[in-house]
Amino acid sequence: MSALAVVAAAGARTPLGLTAAQTGFLLRAGMAAMAAAPLCDAEGGAVTMCFDTTLAPLCVGEERACALALAALGEALAAVPEAGRPRSALLLLCLDGAGGGGAGGGGRRRGGAAPGAAVAAAVHASAEQRLGAVELEVVARGAAGAAWALGPALARLAARQIDAVLLGGVHTDYDPLAIRALEAQGRLFSPKNPDAVVPGEAAAFALLARPERARLRDGGSTACLVAVGTGEERAGPDNDHSSFEARGLTAAVRGAAAAIEPAQGRIGWAITDLAFEQARHHEWSAVLTRTHALWCEPHALDAPAQRLGRLGAAALPLGLVLAAEGWRRGWAPAPRALAIAGSDTGERGALLLEAQEG
Repeated sequence: MSALAVVAAAGARTPLGLTAAQTGFLLRAGMAAMAAAPLCDAEGGAVTMCFDTTLAPLCVGEERACALALAALGEALAAVPEAGRPRSALLLLCLDGAGGGGAGGGGRRRGGAAPGAAVAAAVHASAEQRLGAVELEVVARGAAGAAWALGPALARLAARQIDAVLLGGVHTDYDPLAIRALEAQGRLFSPKNPDAVVPGEAAAFALLARPERARLRDGGSTACLVAVGTGEERAGPDNDHSSFEARGLTAAVRGAAAAIEPAQGRIGWAITDLAFEQARHHEWSAVLTRTHALWCEPHALDAPAQRLGRLGAAALPLGLVLAAEGWRRGWAPAPRALAIAGSDTGERGALLLEAQEG
């Protein structure tokens, strides 16, 4: 099957690793980043979360999101040689939308600025410094936002209106306001409340290029983006709709997998944003039942959020980066993967990925 784009460069900063390679290897080794954070709940107890311990303890919110994003972006763009720089690029920056919590989410405003404005400005300036003129599009739709924005962006890439798409996402719950919001919703993880969200943070960026322009990395394999699927779910953390309905995620998975020809084999690797909230697991189990013919036996299921905390808008960009790293470094469990994520507001997204020889 033909590729929509190939990952030419990638970078990540997470609670487990300062780079994409560190994060990938440590996740594969089964490491987890949960610890008591220097943030308190309403009763004054320490909050269990996953956070980057290399950042200053008093660095919170959008300031922290900027630090995470710029580190991941720097790693990704450092891998692009001078001769391989795109002449025109679209930066798709995924942030958390209303209800998504984290930096730039929840409708929060500071100093009169729009949510996420400081993050967007800093990332855009850094990208232009390294690549030249870069068009910016902010996608504030939470964990599935990348899938919803990629369709039009990839169409422009195929039409040669742009030379590359710089897809990135950043999320952080390391903020007293984010913790307060989770607690008010009854979703903050604790030993007494395991069916909840473990706060987390992450940033990931991937430079997507047309297949014929994608040989920018130093050999090995990387990720080929084959198809994108989207859907909308009625069930959410603020209503009583059954998560077993799972129409949105089913539509997203089937939409992405429609590109697979029967003779080309099935999917052997799922990279999800599943954490510990039971409703999302109910949804996923319903989807697996309906789409069992798409999956090979056995297939691997990875849930980075269970060891990195909530990933928010970084979920799909990180899934893409992890797939590229897995194939490049040789630890990927299968040659075809599906990266899946869902926003609190009901959006669902899936990216069909394949190994691509460099």
